[in-house]
Amino acid sequence: MSIQYTPKKIYSKVLNKEIEKKDAIKLFESLIHNSDNEEIRCTALDYIGKIAFDDKKTFDVIEYCLISDESPFVRYEAAKTLIQAFPKRENTPLIWAIQNENSVYFFKKLIDLLETYNTSQFKNIREEALTKIEHHYNLNSNDSKFILDIDYLDYMKFKTEFSNFSRKFELLYEAKHLLIKENTEFGYKGLGRVQTSKNGYILNLALIDLVEIPDSICNLTKLESLEISYCNLKDIPNTCPNLLSLKNLILSNNQFHNLPRWVIEIANKNKYVDKYVNSGVLKSEAHTLGLLEIVTGRACKKMQRDKTFGPKGTVRYEVNNDGYITKILYISTESRIGVFPEVLCSLEFLEELTLIDQNIQFIPETIERLKRLKLLDLRHNKIEILPESMKELINLEFLY
Repeated sequence: MSIQYTPKKIYSKVLNKEIEKKDAIKLFESLIHNSDNEEIRCTALDYIGKIAFDDKKTFDVIEYCLISDESPFVRYEAAKTLIQAFPKRENTPLIWAIQNENSVYFFKKLIDLLETYNTSQFKNIREEALTKIEHHYNLNSNDSKFILDIDYLDYMKFKTEFSNFSRKFELLYEAKHLLIKENTEFGYKGLGRVQTSKNGYILNLALIDLVEIPDSICNLTKLESLEISYCNLKDIPNTCPNLLSLKNLILSNNQFHNLPRWVIEIANKNKYVDKYVNSGVLKSEAHTLGLLEIVTGRACKKMQRDKTFGPKGTVRYEVNNDGYITKILYISTESRIGVFPEVLCSLEFLEELTLIDQNIQFIPETIERLKRLKLLDLRHNKIEILPESMKELINLEFLY
């Protein structure tokens, strides 16, 4: 009879006082044992947590799922239910699970959950989990947590694509099981993005082809070089004071809506500014070229006296006799900038701006400040709407 019930129906009957909680626990237990659907088992555990009372039977049902279920989703749901519904119980099952668990999903979700608890009891469990990933990645806790977050993103991408992949190639059970194991358990895929590390700290990091960048990147206190390319990202973490000491930064081939302040601050550093000041650019504008270097991955080049544009792979610029930037041109499709940097709008003497086929979607309203702009070439981008403020560009003669 219990198989005919869904977790939602059982919970509804408890709320309506049609069945006792202890009977509902038995029905949930039966569902868990008889269902091969991990979503049903997770939902049953969630409802158990909502009606749980501190008795051995309820605790045993949850503990069984934590220790014995084949799904990391179910095992995590069991761990969460124990933490939330039985905060005063002994933590032996949780400690055992952490020591014997290898699921990226389980550790990512568990550590994130435990960060919301301040009691010493759960801090100890979190420390146990962090110690496990520190030993695996051979990094300190903050850097290990970041690599775990990267592995989690890869895991979720694999989970999304796996069903279509297995159907397409008609994998045998053994091959399918091996593929799942390689992509769901701790491995070294995330560490493959680390170029250099020292004394347990990541120094050089290349993040390619990711769907998002975890906020935990802001905790990499020793990071010196960072590349985030070919991710088509719309956003990156907005506040990262620990990254201001970066010596090298590349953010090419994305589609940012805007660039956070910390990226602008890095572009203001001497490493990016001095080279352009030495080539005749006014210091107050040199950081703009530094920012373009960051979003293209290559140093900007001054146009020759014969006005030739030179190679397409770099941003070309021109300055007047006072060092103000008057022209900027970039047409490379190998390393698209993916954004119209708002700092360009501070170039008071800019007359020509050409950014062709750069995956740009938005023009900032502050473009109205470019009062001397005569030519604006933004062909083959993804711009659908022009800002109203462009009406203020009184000297604009050519708009592409």
